[in-house]
Amino acid sequence: MYIIKDNITINIYLQSSDKITFTNYQNKLKSLLKIYNIKNYTIINLPKKIKRYTILRSPHVYKKSLETYEEIIFTANYRFTIKNKATYSSIFYIIKFLKYNIPSNINITFKLKNNVKTNLLQ
Repeated sequence: MYIIKDNITINIYLQSSDKITFTNYQNKLKSLLKIYNIKNYTIINLPKKIKRYTILRSPHVYKKSLETYEEIIFTANYRFTIKNKATYSSIFYIIKFLKYNIPSNINITFKLKNNVKTNLLQ
């Protein structure tokens, strides 16, 4: 059995260029957190990034003939603070579910920040 002396933080970063699937996936994550009764988390909606691409229409002489495209990337950060083993295991069940049910246009990143200095086996 592990003794948790300090808090453990887990960050889940969501990124997508499609706003509809991004909000649907966020709603799915919120409903999972409500089902597992996890309340000690914060949601940080990061500012959206706009990437612009310009392409020449004609490769010859006509420099003024340009096409511009833009891609908007939406990001959100879910930060969990874990104080006991029950929430630790339930959050990892949620992470496992999210890992296997990702839509094709959403990027998800998990980061674990462990502040535990000593783990003692008892």
